Amino acid sequence: TVALEKEGCGVCHSQDEKGGFTFKYPKLRDDSTKQSLMNSYHDSCIGCHVETSKKGKKSGFVTCGECHVVKKKSRVMKYAPIGPDYYYSLNDTYHKDCIACHKEGKEVTKEAEVLSWKEFYVKKKEIEKTTWPKIGFDYYLHNQHEKGLEKDCKLCHHIYDEKEKKLVYKKGTESSCRDCHREKDEENRRSYKNVAHEGCINCHMKLSKESKKTGPYVCEGCHIEKKQQTTKEAVVIPRLERGQPDRVLISIKGSRMKGVPFDHKGHEAQSLTCRNCHHEKLIACKECHTINGSPEGGMVNLAKAYHEPLSERSCIGCHTSYKSKPSCAGCHHLLESGVTEASCLPCHSGPLKEIGVVSKLGNPNELLPVSLSGDITIKTMEKDYMPAKFPHLRIIKKLTEISKSSKLAKQFHSDQKTICSSCHHKSPLGAKKEVPLCSTCHSLNMESRKTDTPGLLGAYHRLCLGCHKEMGIKPVDCTGCHAGKTGLKTGMRKQ
Repeated sequence: TVALEKEGCGVCHSQDEKGGFTFKYPKLRDDSTKQSLMNSYHDSCIGCHVETSKKGKKSGFVTCGECHVVKKKSRVMKYAPIGPDYYYSLNDTYHKDCIACHKEGKEVTKEAEVLSWKEFYVKKKEIEKTTWPKIGFDYYLHNQHEKGLEKDCKLCHHIYDEKEKKLVYKKGTESSCRDCHREKDEENRRSYKNVAHEGCINCHMKLSKESKKTGPYVCEGCHIEKKQQTTKEAVVIPRLERGQPDRVLISIKGSRMKGVPFDHKGHEAQSLTCRNCHHEKLIACKECHTINGSPEGGMVNLAKAYHEPLSERSCIGCHTSYKSKPSCAGCHHLLESGVTEASCLPCHSGPLKEIGVVSKLGNPNELLPVSLSGDITIKTMEKDYMPAKFPHLRIIKKLTEISKSSKLAKQFHSDQKTICSSCHHKSPLGAKKEVPLCSTCHSLNMESRKTDTPGLLGAYHRLCLGCHKEMGIKPVDCTGCHAGKTGLKTGMRKQ
């Protein structure tokens, strides 16, 4: 692209009836067979390079080994026998074997021996392929185009009018290009790749010729590795209006659950593109995903669409990914994942007015009994270590602060004792009430245990150290919590 910038794209790419480039290569392309496609590239590339060289100009590669670069210096011996019926494969033999040997001539320590076809083998080699980074059209890029094109939506958006049998623009139907244009060409519908290249690049080139500010029109201008924009950075971008509600009560006819008050505007601020949720069309989930499932929704029923924990687009899946963040993982890394009975009510609360309910987490000082309000001294390992001091109240205050700063946590940490339950996970909890000691369930004597419940030492280290590691905080070593006694070798002792 740089070498032929003056000559223009027409040197390599053909144009349609409107004068726009199609960006298919080569111009004269025969992809009916592997051989014909290879010849198309060779005729176009090498032919152009040879002609350019004849004119005394600097040109590109003209020999096989210059373009077809082998990834590894040494040859990997992967053999497949060739018999007399496979002469057509000799093309690959010459390309992969002969040229590779010529390139590595310095590595050859003896002359090649004469082989009969019965002893001849074709060596397969791994060729390094160029992979361009994928790009996404997020809120930021859309906003840049809105400003540059003065909100003239019809320049990019259209639908197919069945009566007129042509593409037309209709306000209020704007959607993602990928809603119609998929991975591959389908009948009279181009793939997203072809649409993006032909539509975007031609537009950029047209504006460039008019000396107007525009976007890139060479490969590396778009396909570059760049830092992903964060949702906090995206907040400053004006909201993308498409007639969507600010808030809506998601209720399904025939469902036995209460409706879900959904803050659509709030969730937009947590995404980078509408496709984070609306992966096929810009419509409500229930239009494709019904209670029992339908062909339009790939037979994925509504419950699974909303609750699939492994999907990035489902509610539960998205929320689960948030729980892996350092600020949340300290507690959640050992808690059971997935949907439980207790997790239904925070969402299925019914009326729309339930949106934005403030966190019910109370003052930590009102939770702890007087006997547990200060630092707790743990002497379990005092044979080898000094007692460990556990800042009980300070930890609860910090976790409460983290919880109240998260909109997601505010919605689900609805009980005053939620913070307590991450450590005291099997105990009945109540404000100002003492809970059973950890050693009640986690035995100090490991030999006497006949269950899968961790011993006391394991419980402390899995919970305390696990929390520190997940949150990226210190200490994470033995003496960071309990100093070793003078004269004793510190380490885990046998119990």
